[in-house]
Amino acid sequence: MLKRLSEKLAEKLVHTGIISEADADVHVYGFFQLTMLLINLSTIILLGVMFKEMLLCVILNIAYIPIRVNAGGYHANSPFRCYINSTITIAVLLAVLKWGSFSEISVCLMVACSTVVIWFLAPMGALEQPLDEAEKKVYGTRTRVVLSIEMVASLCLMFMHLAQISAAIVLGILTEAVMLVVGKIKQHRSKC
Repeated sequence: MLKRLSEKLAEKLVHTGIISEADADVHVYGFFQLTMLLINLSTIILLGVMFKEMLLCVILNIAYIPIRVNAGGYHANSPFRCYINSTITIAVLLAVLKWGSFSEISVCLMVACSTVVIWFLAPMGALEQPLDEAEKKVYGTRTRVVLSIEMVASLCLMFMHLAQISAAIVLGILTEAVMLVVGKIKQHRSKC
């Protein structure tokens, strides 16, 4: 449905002479991505409001998105499945943040385990789009920089007795570690 809407909008722009026929596919892709971004942002805000945890929702996504973009991992088979999986994941994580409790030891263990997994498995391309050596180097460096910053930030916040905020960052890191493990399993199964 969104793809068709994007195509209609591009057709309208071609018809009115705003864009050329040759550029239509690029605009269809751009409209689709913009629409998906707006839907995802709206859903994140809605979940933050529903759980009455907007700050934790924002921190969780600020931690998760940069590491996810650079580290890769599991990818759903369609944008709709990706949206559903992401929405469920965020809702579960917000529930854990809202009703769970986090000791300093549990935060340190989650950071340590997640860091090891991410350090060794990232970056990981999708089955349909494997990374070349140059991309592996660039995304690997970015992943380790983002991971290091988030790890230090979460530990500093924990030692400042801001356990829930620290846990939001750590759960973002942990979620990416899980995505990498699931992605590795999916890649292994596809080779068998």
